[in-house]
Amino acid sequence: IKTFYVIQRKIGGGLFSNLLYVLNHLVISEKFNFVPVIDMENFEGFYNEKYKVNKTLNSWEYYFEQPANFSLEEVYKSKNVIITSNKTFKNYKFRAKTKHVEIKKVFKKYIRFKKTILIEVDKIIQKLNINKANTIGLHWRGTDHKFLPNHPQPPSRRQIFERVSNLVKNSKLKKIFVVTEDPDYLKILKKKYNDQILYLNSFRSTKSSDFSNFVRKNHKYRVGKESIIETLILSRLNYLICSESNISDFVKFMSLNKKFIINRISNGRNSKNPLISYLRWKLRSILPSFLGGY
Repeated sequence: IKTFYVIQRKIGGGLFSNLLYVLNHLVISEKFNFVPVIDMENFEGFYNEKYKVNKTLNSWEYYFEQPANFSLEEVYKSKNVIITSNKTFKNYKFRAKTKHVEIKKVFKKYIRFKKTILIEVDKIIQKLNINKANTIGLHWRGTDHKFLPNHPQPPSRRQIFERVSNLVKNSKLKKIFVVTEDPDYLKILKKKYNDQILYLNSFRSTKSSDFSNFVRKNHKYRVGKESIIETLILSRLNYLICSESNISDFVKFMSLNKKFIINRISNGRNSKNPLISYLRWKLRSILPSFLGGY
């Protein structure tokens, strides 16, 4: 008798936070020999659109195949269904950063990106002539990460310039593929490195609320798709300079290159107190870059 294990994360977080959450539950599903299915249709999160995308209302299926070949309709007709809580459990110790063996195993077994996304990644790499022999990956989180309580504090421009310039000067890596959701950061980098900068026309805004509104048709779906495409491109390179985030963790996690180098800039976590974390960001936004300002 099959027991279906419905993985849901109502509300949830960013796309790669959700993926990590699913992977942890896939480990549980595997341990008990359950049949996993991911329901982000009846349990909506950030990426859900009002109308169908790619013939589905399940936002997991916008980007990934179901881990087992069962539809939600089939699953809910069964008498043997376990539905997960949407809470992160206390022993949530399997992180993408550590490449935990069980997480790796379920990722290989169950996670399949939509073919259309993988084809688009190949086309972009060809069009931009992104080459792991001459291109650095750079992921620089901005926007709300500057002041979010209990989140990693992003690097300052001085820290970014220092690492990038040093690498460009002393290696064959001369192009920089930039992933940032902050338009000000992209502007700063283009001014500093000119035509060395490569990037996609992904959605960017200095206001985090803009990522969850409806400024474009299928905007939420497109935000997730753009994030996946950029992360997959970064994972095809040899070198990544980055701030701390689930995206940078997954870049290395998904890379098939055993010699992949990740140069992570860690500034510790911001205060748990929202006021202190906001004031700290305000201060750093005023300070010059040589004093640790943004």
